[in-house]
Amino acid sequence: MADKENILVSICCTTYNHENYIRQCLDGFVMQKTNFSFEILVHEDASTDNTSKIVKEYETHYPDLFRCVYQTENQFLKQNTLVNILFRMARGKYIAMCEGDDYWTDPLKLQKQVDFLEANQDFAICFHKVEILNTLSNKTIISNKIQKSITTVKDLALGNYIYTASNVHRNRQKEIPKWFFECPVGDYPLHLLNAQYGKIKFMEDIMAVYRIHNQGIWGTKNYQFLFVKWDKMLEILSKEFEPQVNTILYKQKKKYLFSFLEKSLIRFDFKMTKYAYLRLHLSFVRFILNFMAYELNKFVILFKMLDTYLKR
Repeated sequence: MADKENILVSICCTTYNHENYIRQCLDGFVMQKTNFSFEILVHEDASTDNTSKIVKEYETHYPDLFRCVYQTENQFLKQNTLVNILFRMARGKYIAMCEGDDYWTDPLKLQKQVDFLEANQDFAICFHKVEILNTLSNKTIISNKIQKSITTVKDLALGNYIYTASNVHRNRQKEIPKWFFECPVGDYPLHLLNAQYGKIKFMEDIMAVYRIHNQGIWGTKNYQFLFVKWDKMLEILSKEFEPQVNTILYKQKKKYLFSFLEKSLIRFDFKMTKYAYLRLHLSFVRFILNFMAYELNKFVILFKMLDTYLKR
């Protein structure tokens, strides 16, 4: 039973048309064994299947744990419901996140992560390995196979390595800036925002499953859709942090554009090739030189990896 006056962790879950997955997700929440109180906040975004009915079953069965919002009109294109609704409801010192089609597998997940953050005030985020389950190919892989134990916002600026279902961070919902809501991708900017305030701890434990399926928002989108969204996000992010972090984000954006341009050329998608070229804002000569440098750097990295492997 949750002590409503002393909530330490707020679990935030957004869900839409997850009737095949939501029970497993909610079971992962209620099975948590902790020496502190936590609450479960669910935003049900006007699903057209039985998701809402299932969430209400859990809310009825665990009235002291659940606080839920049931929309009558889908909010996906209107607002960031995680931040605008659930974060504002959150009473915990820490926030844990998990979308309705993912799930937790370790009943001690919250206890382990919160224990670390409570004992280490200079850390802002704690995350862990997850199992990536591709239901389309029926294959699984483990995330973060090569991952430093302690990282910073500068490391994170090089690329996102934190899966949402693994993340626990300090509750700083009052410090969300206006530019955040312009980002078409929400998890990576949120991790960067939190990482400004402290270090990032990685745990080797596999304590959650990230699921790829044909109804997922991001996992099955085509490369053009993903590129445009990430390009816009990186454009915003590269102007909003401290100078060193902005520089890293700008370089990541440039690298991302070259990568996308390469994919477009291979697919003979000249419309998107032109889009990437124009987004680079380079003269033709500088573009050719930079593209050659990008390709050369890929070969250098490949040869270094091969050399390391052969020396084992």
